[in-house]
Amino acid sequence: MNTAKLRPLGLTAAAATVALSLTAASAPAVGAAAPTAPAKAKQPVPGAVLTSYKLAPGLLRITGGRTAGNPSQFHGVLGVPRGKGPHPVVVVLHGSHHNCVSPGNPYIARKPVKTTWPLVCAKPGAPVKNGLGPDYLRQNVGQSYLVEELTRQGFAAVAIDVVSPEIWWGGETEPDKGYKQLIDAHLRLLRDLGQGKDHGLKVKGLKGRLDTSRVGLVGHSRGGGHVLSPGAAKRPGLFGAVAIQPAESGEAATHKVPVLNIRGGCDEDVSPTAGLDTMKRLAKSGSTRVAADVLLAGTGHRMLNTNLSATDPGGTIGDCARGKVASPAAARSQTARLTAEFLAQALRKSPSYSLPAVKGLAPKAVNLRKGGPALRLRPAERRAYTEPHRIPLVSSERRILPAIPKNLEINKQPDAGI
Repeated sequence: MNTAKLRPLGLTAAAATVALSLTAASAPAVGAAAPTAPAKAKQPVPGAVLTSYKLAPGLLRITGGRTAGNPSQFHGVLGVPRGKGPHPVVVVLHGSHHNCVSPGNPYIARKPVKTTWPLVCAKPGAPVKNGLGPDYLRQNVGQSYLVEELTRQGFAAVAIDVVSPEIWWGGETEPDKGYKQLIDAHLRLLRDLGQGKDHGLKVKGLKGRLDTSRVGLVGHSRGGGHVLSPGAAKRPGLFGAVAIQPAESGEAATHKVPVLNIRGGCDEDVSPTAGLDTMKRLAKSGSTRVAADVLLAGTGHRMLNTNLSATDPGGTIGDCARGKVASPAAARSQTARLTAEFLAQALRKSPSYSLPAVKGLAPKAVNLRKGGPALRLRPAERRAYTEPHRIPLVSSERRILPAIPKNLEINKQPDAGI
């Protein structure tokens, strides 16, 4: 998402209880493969459990030494498939969307997953001033469907809160440093959980089942911009990367692993061509044999995060009239299935790629790397996912990140400095 004028949103702690589920996916040719399989959504197959976790907020050292740092939540949505493992880990990064909002914001879903964080947002019950509201949105929970689909392909996956790298609460940030620090910190937590150290979260049954030496990266919007960055390309153990509608920083991608770029034909925030030029340059560089690009018809930007309103009033989105807009649920299922199955084949070093095409999205797909593995589309079914509010939450006051100094000066109107 654009970061020039975004205000922080809100998250509520939350969530009743639910066990989850998962599955897998083959054929026609590169390009506009029109799926012929039924579009009816299938319920998840019982198999994996999603858990939302929260540790004490902490400090990111991402303000270039100008201040102590930037405060950050430490929250994730974790999915682990059945089976002994150890399962490779995929980290999912959301975008830099509005935050610290008030109910009724037209860009926010009617019932977002949210909490309160008076340190950076308005205090609950206080009058709204200059658009600053009390609701801190759990934007990572809005992409729990990606986590769920990744578990269906045998990955342990976690969608983490990455609001802090882009918001100047403690001064001007260095976003790539922030993403790196947060990914490192959550991987450290997962490594500890896999070794039987639960940091007070009381999450059972993970010992020996998480392999943090093999890592995949997935990012939407600004998260996708980080996924395409040189810093992300250098991550130890990286086996594959997926950028979804990336809001880029302009740096060249230098990846040596398979990379998939997913674009939305009705993207109202970045552009229907988001990431395409970067992928063409990556393909031309020859550093990876797979520089894949997929365009999804009718797909907008906000609809790929369930915490955001899927369309504008009247059902339009971007430059697309209502009749051209895809079903948001179908767009999410298509995006999730592409992401999970691409990474599964990247991990296996597949000699060719067979990716799902959900009816109604008319995906157009190509491997831009000449002479690289063939990429084919096959008809696939739309799937249903767990309602985000039903994901159970476990929490602990222990911390992974350094403590936030009590005297840290907070700018609650960070947009004024951008």
